[in-house]
Amino acid sequence: MKMSDNCILRFFSGLSDAVMSCLLILGLFGGGLAALSAPAAGQQVTQQTSAPNAITGLRLGQIDVQGQEGLRIVVEMQSRPETRLLLLDSPWRLVIDSPSTSWDSRLLPAGDLMKAPASRYRFGHPAPDIGRLVIELAVPATPVRAFILQPTEDGGVGYRFVVDLIDGGPTRFAVARQALAKSRFQPEERAETVTPLSSVPLPAPRPDRALHSKPKIAAPITPVQRPKTFVVAIDAGHGGKDPGALGKKGTREKDITLKAAKMLAEELRKTVNITPILIRNSDRYYKLRTRIKRARDKQADIFVSLHADSAPNSKARGISVFSLSDRASDKEAAYLAQRENKADLIGGPDLDGEDPVAANALLRMFQRESMNESAKLASVILSNIKDLPGGDKRGHRFAGFAVLKSPDIPSILVEMGFLSNRQDEKNLRDNSYLRGLSKRLARAVSLYLENAES
Repeated sequence: MKMSDNCILRFFSGLSDAVMSCLLILGLFGGGLAALSAPAAGQQVTQQTSAPNAITGLRLGQIDVQGQEGLRIVVEMQSRPETRLLLLDSPWRLVIDSPSTSWDSRLLPAGDLMKAPASRYRFGHPAPDIGRLVIELAVPATPVRAFILQPTEDGGVGYRFVVDLIDGGPTRFAVARQALAKSRFQPEERAETVTPLSSVPLPAPRPDRALHSKPKIAAPITPVQRPKTFVVAIDAGHGGKDPGALGKKGTREKDITLKAAKMLAEELRKTVNITPILIRNSDRYYKLRTRIKRARDKQADIFVSLHADSAPNSKARGISVFSLSDRASDKEAAYLAQRENKADLIGGPDLDGEDPVAANALLRMFQRESMNESAKLASVILSNIKDLPGGDKRGHRFAGFAVLKSPDIPSILVEMGFLSNRQDEKNLRDNSYLRGLSKRLARAVSLYLENAES
């Protein structure tokens, strides 16, 4: 990104001792946060704050996000902030734009950051009435929570804009980037819920050091150069105590889906830049939420769930490709999704706590973009299975499948045929048929990812 000519930034090769003395290690939000705060009164000021709002501090620290290590960024402001989040790549950056906002004159407007994945920060004005804070990232980290904290009761700390990021891989970064570019996200306002621990200041600087001397500090974090490899999560439907649908000849859906998942993984491994992962590689039962979490933990770029349907009408046959929607495309799709979602009841109540699927407004916004990408993937799959029995005649359909609700991973569900139909059941029991279907699915996945990369 190139800042406009109106943007005036001062870059320093290192932080001065005077500024280093203002770096604090705080026990805020449940973890140590490295803080860059305004120096004490009386220290030299180079410019006055004229905008109605001003950024007065920047703190970063590691936190736990649903069992994954994340980075929390806290931006302190004089007044309640109005913000817009953006993600930019080449290099990866998080951008926070705030109208009528300046940078506190007592803070350096640029410098290195030592909290992974953040590497550097800088402040400027892309337009005269916009203040822009840029956080450079060493990996494609995606925001998963963003909210505003009210000032502390004692008035010691003003408003804080808080962003939590995790490294979810390049595809999830791209989904979030597109969603943020299309919509203006309005963060919710929260009251303080965690009591801060006492701050522990770093040692004071030596008095004989000049203001702009260069102290020895840790080397800045360098971006990770990842190979262009995609991770495809393959979910074999049902499993363990959940057999799924049963065919007229006793064929169990859980057996067909596991066999097909392993074949699809074999075909995808033939593609140099794709790494397949199996959500289950044995006859094991997983709750739907767990299947999503396993895909997210592996930083999956797309999620493909394989199933074999059953219908009251034995003449129903063919392949269906589903993506997520709040409204089902037809009554049959709604019925199927309802039945599939009830598979979670087999394992008893889910006591895992907060549902990570679209748990906040930010992730719900990302999910809308993910649904658009899922529809593109479904279209590519349908164009590659036309020559199979039943082919694409059932087309792309929509329903509220719980297993497709990952907020930032394009996800589709393939019903490979009807076990209630004698011919479909025969095909699904035939290894050569499943192999042919796997080849076509692998080709479609590869084509989609190639287009997503470009």
